[in-house]
Amino acid sequence: MPSSAQAADGQFPYIRFDTGTLDALVNPPNGLCLQLPGGAAHAGNDTDATAFVYADTGCQQLLAIVGVGGTWDETGPPPLPARSVGFGSG
Repeated sequence: MPSSAQAADGQFPYIRFDTGTLDALVNPPNGLCLQLPGGAAHAGNDTDATAFVYADTGCQQLLAIVGVGGTWDETGPPPLPARSVGFGSG
């Protein structure tokens, strides 16, 4: 995953897989692996950086690359929620 000291400007809202409620990462740092508490069933990338969505908590099993303004949806069966995300330029 690309690294940078800057933060992605904006929000990464997601629907929690465990509760179905809305949560969000705000101005997430670039180049770090960030866990998504509760997992994500749907996410939108309202930041200014590319989002790399992963099935595991350690940013190893890539599910999708979500461009600026893009969205991601869990497509199961079986359900495979996103567990972490990283941001960078791609």
